[in-house]
Amino acid sequence: MQILKKENWWIWLLLFIFSSGTSNIVLAAMLNLFDKKAWYANWKNWLIGACCLFVPVMIMFGVFVIQLSCLAAAKLKVPGKEIYLSPSIWILLMIVPFIGWALFVVMMMYVLIWTIVMLYRGEGEKYIKENV
Repeated sequence: MQILKKENWWIWLLLFIFSSGTSNIVLAAMLNLFDKKAWYANWKNWLIGACCLFVPVMIMFGVFVIQLSCLAAAKLKVPGKEIYLSPSIWILLMIVPFIGWALFVVMMMYVLIWTIVMLYRGEGEKYIKENV
């Protein structure tokens, strides 16, 4: 089954609902977005985080999911990539209390929902590998 086809957008919607938005890790794998030289590929980073009583690992996993969600959204041509691909915007939203936190949630929902919308519009079909 080629899950990136336009008619399979509802599968991504169900994955999004039941996985709390972490389904974009699967989408990033299908779009070949993992970088072997990125910070998340180094096992030492995860080990150091685990030695610090697992709170840093949870934060690292959150950053990992946000980063892959934004990269997947950019690859699927979600509008506004100048904003959601900028790490300084995400950091600023986390620092500013209340308003920034609310906008953080809005921006995260924007990236996640628009990714599903772009799959519905057929942007994922470009990345289906044909078995020849």
